[in-house]
Amino acid sequence: MIEDVAGPGTRGVSPGARPGSGHGHGFEPEPPSDAQRTDIRPTDARAVDARWTVVLPFKGGPQAKSRLSAGSRPAGHTGLASAIALDCLDAVLAARLVGQVVVVTADPALAVPAAAAGAVVRPETRPGTGLLAAIADGLAGLEGPCAVLLGDLPALRPAELDQALQTAWETLTAVSQRPGMAFVPDADGIGTVLLAAAGPAAMVPSFGPESARLHAASGARRLDLDLPTLRRDVDTPADLARATEFGLGPRTRAVLALG
Repeated sequence: MIEDVAGPGTRGVSPGARPGSGHGHGFEPEPPSDAQRTDIRPTDARAVDARWTVVLPFKGGPQAKSRLSAGSRPAGHTGLASAIALDCLDAVLAARLVGQVVVVTADPALAVPAAAAGAVVRPETRPGTGLLAAIADGLAGLEGPCAVLLGDLPALRPAELDQALQTAWETLTAVSQRPGMAFVPDADGIGTVLLAAAGPAAMVPSFGPESARLHAASGARRLDLDLPTLRRDVDTPADLARATEFGLGPRTRAVLALG
């Protein structure tokens, strides 16, 4: 059995619960640069009825985001990966269409602050067996609209996640040609940053190399949305430099400031 650990501020414990405004979850974006987009706010009334559960698998530990380690000491690399994950979590918790966030991790250094921030935290039942196993742990027992978001988005803006979830909901509930899943590819169009379904039974994730192609081949609808902070995932120092153009979250900025 998977035991959920929830902090005192946990949002949306029951499916369909209406979230708050997102204030108080520590989301503090860097002042936007000239490249920062204006926030996009959902306007379609149909989307307001869809309260999503978002699953965030966090690897954690020294092996997390190992390609970011070029030129950094091991402790600094681990701190950067954790900061990116927790900044991403803050943005997800602040999104208007998110009713519950489930974090799956085997790393206590991520589990404790995630629970304190308001996420439901689940341990990995099979630590070290990979991303798909962690996602399965997160989806277990869920009901209603659900999405898997990879937690390597240090510049994510809540309004962009809302826009993606709104578009996914409209796509998944269309009168005709209703797909089982919808996904948002990464900025390069090769990977997947967000995979959404109307319910967990329809969720068949294929994260890994060329996941965008695999998800499309499975029948998922591809959503090439103009949402740069959602689509800018970070695996390498070059990715991080690009994300910086949109404004990083406060934890990531603080770690980078330490050098």
